[in-house]
Amino acid sequence: MIPLNLGIFLFTCAGTRWLMGAGNWFRTVAEPNHRSLHKKSTPSGGGLAIVVGLLLIEVWQRFQGASFFPNPTALLGFVLVAAISFLDDRRPIRSSVRLAIHLAAAFCLVLGGSHELAIPLPGISDQPLDLGWLAIPFALILTVWFTNLYNFMDGMDGFAGGMTVFGFGGCAVLAWSSGDVSLALLCSVIATSGAGFLCWNFPPAKIFMGDVAAAPLGYLVAMVTFLGVKHQSMDLWQPLIVFSPFWVDATATLIRRLMKGDRIWEAHRTHAYQRLANAGWGHRKTALAEYALMATMVGVAWQYGKLGASTRLLVLGGLALLFLLLWVALRAAERGHKKRASK
Repeated sequence: MIPLNLGIFLFTCAGTRWLMGAGNWFRTVAEPNHRSLHKKSTPSGGGLAIVVGLLLIEVWQRFQGASFFPNPTALLGFVLVAAISFLDDRRPIRSSVRLAIHLAAAFCLVLGGSHELAIPLPGISDQPLDLGWLAIPFALILTVWFTNLYNFMDGMDGFAGGMTVFGFGGCAVLAWSSGDVSLALLCSVIATSGAGFLCWNFPPAKIFMGDVAAAPLGYLVAMVTFLGVKHQSMDLWQPLIVFSPFWVDATATLIRRLMKGDRIWEAHRTHAYQRLANAGWGHRKTALAEYALMATMVGVAWQYGKLGASTRLLVLGGLALLFLLLWVALRAAERGHKKRASK
């Protein structure tokens, strides 16, 4: 496991550095605008090193008679998301076309048999809620949402890279502790590939991830979640807890924008992390605060697996309260920043 992770780390680190070079055909440039947080032109598409690295590892696995993906259709879905995202980085593609490809990729994953989902109801019922035939549309929606929300949250130096390290690293620990070696190896490889990219993306970022990796990583979040539940190495709530710094922010922001009548398919700067960065915290301080939250969620997910049903319910309720308090703290930070700016 160590040589494989070391190899993907070095490949991604070197590959990202190569993509930063001027005149590189694979590189794109992110120009600052009124919806972005960065202030100067910055190379983008560095996440291509993550995607290529993971595909090379998959080829190596195939030669060993194994695979990181549960079936060929799941791999096809990953390639579809990566391909449309690579093209979108170079020349923006209509959101309807991207969504159609994401939905097709979700079908590839779900119809391959990786969607055995039941929703645990700790403290409410001893048996998980069996979704029956509804498991398929639920899994499709979950896959498409994670594919897109990871992309939505890639808007600040070091943020998506950090979530990749903490999120997939946390899932690797959970899978390993349950004896699911294959899933633990997959998650650890994804995490270390994110770490290699983060070497150049930590604030101040020298290169951005781009859609080419953000969307495929979201797809992999869904796949890892399904596999963890199917292998019984993770409770459904555990990966959701681990990745909660992303999906809670993205979901709450989407609901907020829908209520305001905003065009939700347009880029914006109203995610919680963007608002905090604009409230005087900046990229580095905001990223470090988010890392602390991510690490905390990994610890909570770890402890969650050791608790009884009634205590698990209290934990889930406590997390809901925590995120509500963080939202209140964000509003307070914004008001304080406005007051200081007006003086």
